[in-house]
Amino acid sequence: MKDYGELPGGKKELEKLLFPFYTTYPAKLWSKFRWWKKSSLKTKLKSLDKNQKWLTIVDRLGAPGDALITSIVIREIKQHYPRIKINCITPHPELIRLDPHIDSINAKESFYSFDSSYWEFIVRKECEINVVEHSLRKLNIYKYEYKSNFYLSQDEYFWAQNKITQLGFTKPIIAFCSKSKEIVKNWPENYWEELIEKLSKSFCIIHLGDQREPNFSFVERFAGLCSMRESAALLSKVHLFVGPDSLLMHIANGFNIPSVIIFGGSRPINSLGYRDNINLGSSPTCSPCWIHQGYESCKEDLKCMHEISVNKVFSSINMLMKKSHE
Repeated sequence: MKDYGELPGGKKELEKLLFPFYTTYPAKLWSKFRWWKKSSLKTKLKSLDKNQKWLTIVDRLGAPGDALITSIVIREIKQHYPRIKINCITPHPELIRLDPHIDSINAKESFYSFDSSYWEFIVRKECEINVVEHSLRKLNIYKYEYKSNFYLSQDEYFWAQNKITQLGFTKPIIAFCSKSKEIVKNWPENYWEELIEKLSKSFCIIHLGDQREPNFSFVERFAGLCSMRESAALLSKVHLFVGPDSLLMHIANGFNIPSVIIFGGSRPINSLGYRDNINLGSSPTCSPCWIHQGYESCKEDLKCMHEISVNKVFSSINMLMKKSHE
């Protein structure tokens, strides 16, 4: 019998890349030996670095945004151990395929491996520790920068530039998405409608995201029409991003795009918010709930999201836009 543990992002096709944990003897002895060796990984990193050995980082939670959080973990490991060769197992290889800190993507798991995961946060309702800090502490790495990076090809840059040029925009460009796959992260749709109408007087607006995005007036819609990398390329050309804690938040930070992020109360800003953004949160007694769709549901009618007013978001956008032009 073999146990592969939690498959990254629940993707069955990644199972063949993972070391199984054998549950019956004699093969179980091998699995226990490897588990024992892995438990002291933090003491082995210098040796792995000296000998240029492989370390696999598994993006265990597997949401698109988690791939970019994992890439931060990898970059910070490389900062301390630059000669270690990193293989990353992830359900979203396309998002990190040009990352220069990653030596291999979705190759078979090496003997030594490490999970990039913050599942413990969800269980204990963490409210203080940063997600990257949480992973790096396990490796005795305490100096780190919580800053995303995203890498485009020259062709992707040119494609996005052509798209923007064709639109003939004459005002500063704001990009937004309104939906996360986690319902507890979604600001009310009628709030978005009011905000977009107010913004349209001073900005050109690009609508990004997937097919779940509702239709809005006063925007150029790319939502549901682009791949994740195409959305990233378009995002690289805007002046500001506004949206929920989502993949596009991480991508915008990777391009140093000023961002207003509507967190609400489901996830603590301390754990996931980027320092250079304006991160809008609220703190009802139920927060942070860390609710994940399919495991729990909000019993407070998304109170934390309703508490963040349209005027608060609008003024934050104007403040950040003014600051970025100083």
